[in-house]
Amino acid sequence: MSLLSLILLSIALSLDCFTVCFIFGMQRSAFKKALKAGEKDPFPSLGWGAVQAGLVFAVFHIVMIVLGWFLGWGMSSIVARFDHWFAFALLAAIGLKNIIEGFNNKETDLKVHAMFHWKSLLLLALAVSIDAFAVGISLKMLQVSLSAVCLSVPLAVLLISIAGVFLGYLTHKQVKQVSLRTINLVGGLVLIGIGIRILVEHLSA
Repeated sequence: MSLLSLILLSIALSLDCFTVCFIFGMQRSAFKKALKAGEKDPFPSLGWGAVQAGLVFAVFHIVMIVLGWFLGWGMSSIVARFDHWFAFALLAAIGLKNIIEGFNNKETDLKVHAMFHWKSLLLLALAVSIDAFAVGISLKMLQVSLSAVCLSVPLAVLLISIAGVFLGYLTHKQVKQVSLRTINLVGGLVLIGIGIRILVEHLSA
């Protein structure tokens, strides 16, 4: 695999992470704006939150690529029957929770159901890294260097995820009239949309 192909592959696997983190960044900004005077922000700093999300997404991509590489075609037929449904179910469940929170009538009761909660972060990381498992299987058949992929993909995921959080945060600061409720609704729809895309791509394949 050429360097250009490796870079393009890494970026492609990072796009879902970027989208999710962009929504996270917007949620973070909207939540901060919704705080009352003197109310303490319960979440970590934006920078640490972004790095935290990027690292978790990167680690999950490494694990899934390595699993795909070593399990190979022997287990791929079994996993391929269910992996896309599993990813869809996770994203749909988290997306629906965001939507339900978006319909909450009390703005002060809204919470950021995103990377600031470890359970949500781990489930999302698992869902958006499903494609990396299939990539691991394919790379083994193509006899591509596993070490090169395990360096390139996680690095891209880490950097693009961090960029997504900050871009989302800055975007919301420029469009301040968008409430946390609206972002939760849109974010939920986006997560469900990613799940549907994964499902359609795997079923059509």
